[in-house]
Order: sequence, then C-alpha cells, then structure tokens
Amino acid sequence: MMKIIDISIILVNLLFFSYYSIQLLIFTDEFALNNLGFFNHAVAGLSEVLGIIFLTFVIGFIIIFFKGIEKQLPFIFSIFILQLLASLNFWRYVLTDSPGETSIQVITINAIIFSLVSFLSLIMIINNIKKL
Repeated sequence: MMKIIDISIILVNLLFFSYYSIQLLIFTDEFALNNLGFFNHAVAGLSEVLGIIFLTFVIGFIIIFFKGIEKQLPFIFSIFILQLLASLNFWRYVLTDSPGETSIQVITINAIIFSLVSFLSLIMIINNIKKL
C-alpha cells in the first residue's frame, strides 16, 4: 500500500504533467508565444511532441496510482531525470540572464516549478528505494 506522501507526490506529478500537456497540445500557439516569445511551425511541432510525451507520463502516473509503485524505478527515475535536466536548463537561462525572446520572469517561474517537482520525485525515489 502506498504511503500518503507517495500518493501526494504522484498527484502533484499528475497535475504538473497534465497542465503542461494541455498547454502544449491544446494551446500550442499561445504557450509558445508566452513561454518562448515566438511561434513557427517547427516550434509548434516540437511543442506538440513534448505534450504527447507529458501525456504519456500522465497515463503512467495514473497506472502507478491504481496499481502501486512497486517495480516502477525505471519509469520514475526517467521522469526525475527529465524534470531535473529541464529545471537545470531553465536555471541556466535565469543565471545567465539570457531569456531569449521571452521574459526572465516566465523562465524563472518554470525553473521553480520544475525544480520543485523534480525534488518531490527525488523524495519519492528515496522513500521507495527498497520497494523499487
């Protein structure tokens, strides 16, 4: 049986990936303009692919929520690595003060969100290392 901490972290990840997936798939144009500062078909295609990847993470977390966390180390660790690398990439833009076509505030918010969620994923991995 999953602990309340695991359930909470899984729910946070579900909300996190659902939000970004919806933004990337449904509001591709607006998301690219607001977060990247520009829009073209290449950006739209990459945004949609990333949205599909995030949607698969949502499906994976839903399965974990109902089936349990046991033996899910490769999936959870892969998601943690993606979240960590994305947050480090956002922080790189913040620390170098080079937001490109968007604002530094938008990148900072995304950096904070990705950092928080990657930290929560790390906590879940550490809490379940024996079970995973």
